Amino acid sequence: MNIPRIELFEWLQNNHERAEFVLAYSKMKGLSKREYDELVQYDLGPELDLGRGDPHGADEFKQILMEIYGCEINNIVTTSGGTQANFLVFLSTLKKKDEFIIEQPGYQPMWLTPKTMAARKIPWLRRFEDGFRLDVDALEELITDRTKLIVLTNPNNPTGVVADRELEIKKIAEIAQAKGIYVLIDEIFLDGAADPQVSAFGLPNVIITSSMTKVYGLGGQRTAWIIASPEIAAECQRAKAHANGSSSYVGELMTAYALRNARNHLVQRFMKHSRSNFKVLSKWMDANQDIVEWVQPNGGVMCFPKYRVNMSSTELCHKLLDDHGVMVNPGEYFNMDGHIRLGYACSEDVLRGGLDALGNGLRELGSD
Repeated sequence: MNIPRIELFEWLQNNHERAEFVLAYSKMKGLSKREYDELVQYDLGPELDLGRGDPHGADEFKQILMEIYGCEINNIVTTSGGTQANFLVFLSTLKKKDEFIIEQPGYQPMWLTPKTMAARKIPWLRRFEDGFRLDVDALEELITDRTKLIVLTNPNNPTGVVADRELEIKKIAEIAQAKGIYVLIDEIFLDGAADPQVSAFGLPNVIITSSMTKVYGLGGQRTAWIIASPEIAAECQRAKAHANGSSSYVGELMTAYALRNARNHLVQRFMKHSRSNFKVLSKWMDANQDIVEWVQPNGGVMCFPKYRVNMSSTELCHKLLDDHGVMVNPGEYFNMDGHIRLGYACSEDVLRGGLDALGNGLRELGSD
């Protein structure tokens, strides 16, 4: 089995501690235990069996997911984080020599993980000049007899661009259904879209994954889910038995009550922070059009600006970190060089300091 390196993860893990300004992450600051207690008002209780696990997930967790998605219990697989959720879908839908169509730029694990199944990547380009929108008309030309899966993130990671459920995703789902292909949509950022969005679950042949990490600030619980047809959900459940058997029962309980008692509060917490930081970022972008150009995001806490320096994004990001203390992500890791992924989930002070350092670095390197 070929297990490829995920360069994005290695870059983040190996370098964030030496950065003065980290503008590389895309997740909301975690809730403190005090914040959880105040917002959720749920106590695990002194008699909870901490040795308990359930391969099929906590009933309380599945019940709230059924209410949110309007699905049945046999549509749900609970997992240990979004990465595992996507892995189980890939494992259940792809095999050697199958093809999968993947948006580019895109989230690196979404095309590297299928390599472990020896599946073949077919890139589907989102163009900067088109606002990184999905080119639905180009999709059918990419489909062959070997195509088994179409892979998307919505909002798109790294651009933050939201795909419209009716105008774009529905058409993709109908094309997929006609060809007997599944569509995997990672909706981990969807509740953080600028305008409220409806999940794509319920559209034909669509599989949804999501988790509590990016918007909700509860990534440490390692709770996530797959929402799929009963047939695909059953395959993913069988695959889960080979991965970790059972997810965190305690994490699923805490997540269930967070979603039931405080979902709106947690989304509002995210939106207040993201909108405030977006104003700072947007003002900086407008003032620095000589060194950067962007497509404004409308979801999540990230964007994917194009820079005006004659240098690979990997070399650029190393220089920005080494010489200016600011950490952003190379566009190469999202399969589109000439760009950087900039995350603005940090504090406003870090964002302002990081943007100043980024501007100084880009101007210095652009004048060399």
